[in-house]
Amino acid sequence: MASKGHGDTDSGRLPPAPAYSKEVPPGHNAVYPAPTVVPPPPSYLTPSAPPVHMMMSASLGPLNAVYPSPTNPGFPPPGYVTPSAPPMMPAPFGHPNAVYPAPTNPGIPPVPPGYVPPPVPAVMPAPFGHPNAVYPAPTNPGIPPVPPGYVPPPVPAMMPAPPPDLRPTGCPPGLEYLIHVDQLLVHQTFHLAELLGWEVRNSYNVKNSIGQQVFLAEEENNCCTLQCFGPSRPFTFHIQDNLGQEVLTLTRPLACSYCCFPCCLQDLEVQSPPGIPIGYVVQECHPFLPKLTVLNERRQPQLRIKGPLFFCSCCRDVTFEVKTLDDSMLIGHISKQWSGFLREVYTDADHFGIVFPMDLDVKMKAVLLGACFLIDFLYFEERKGDKKH
Repeated sequence: MASKGHGDTDSGRLPPAPAYSKEVPPGHNAVYPAPTVVPPPPSYLTPSAPPVHMMMSASLGPLNAVYPSPTNPGFPPPGYVTPSAPPMMPAPFGHPNAVYPAPTNPGIPPVPPGYVPPPVPAVMPAPFGHPNAVYPAPTNPGIPPVPPGYVPPPVPAMMPAPPPDLRPTGCPPGLEYLIHVDQLLVHQTFHLAELLGWEVRNSYNVKNSIGQQVFLAEEENNCCTLQCFGPSRPFTFHIQDNLGQEVLTLTRPLACSYCCFPCCLQDLEVQSPPGIPIGYVVQECHPFLPKLTVLNERRQPQLRIKGPLFFCSCCRDVTFEVKTLDDSMLIGHISKQWSGFLREVYTDADHFGIVFPMDLDVKMKAVLLGACFLIDFLYFEERKGDKKH
């Protein structure tokens, strides 16, 4: 069949493929080129593919046909411009079909332009028992609020620790605090149980002359010993520095507290570090005067402490002099300070002051601190409401 020319091609259709050549000669292995496709006419336009989101499967016709879904046939017309959305305004109350944002505070009229809200008042405690009051919870339930103008007590200042490399040779660790100190203040801690006549373990704060805390002293004892022996009880004091390290240990065995029995007098051992004795305080036998002797670690006498003949601590201090062994030179003193009428009458909490030379050996300074504790127990402690002085 003869093929049609380009002028005879129907509009929109391709011409049919040309017929193949007649049969190949027998035994011929020639490979013929594929038939060429007649190009479309110059006026033919290939239709563009629709967008992917507009493609949908065809339900009728060929199984694999893909056609775009109609968006809206006949609308919008060419050149149509979509109008912009109008600004939102409040919907009328009760309107069922209005779709608007909910009002921020129903029932309250809108705020006029330029309105400035008043400042929020300071929070004050809610009335007790008020069911609807909403206030912040108290920081410490069960404790009444702090009254106006209350000033909390100051935190005790700590004496700074000297550098370890400045500790002299032979100075026990922890006693370098005493190198540049010539005065110590010893304040006994008050316990409420003392008002009821109940004996408790003693504790002391040791400070320097400007009020900085140097040591803390705590008594180790049991309840039976406290109540049965009172001020004559044996004890062990653990003295710690501001870092919590034990630097001194004071040990007092059970002995007689009256100087008329020379065979069994008071003897206090001072250890630093714990377990290594550095000195002793021994009570001397004297019929009238209270006397103590300060010994070194080899139990050799170094200093002598002598108290007054009569103990009258009402409205004045009671002083124990620290002298040389021959009583020729006064080098310091240990004084029981007047701490007020109520404290003196109803409690055993005493205040002491210790004065010694700046260049005194730190071991002897520590032993004089132990002598202060022994003096408190011998002459100023109270047992079951009876004064010892």
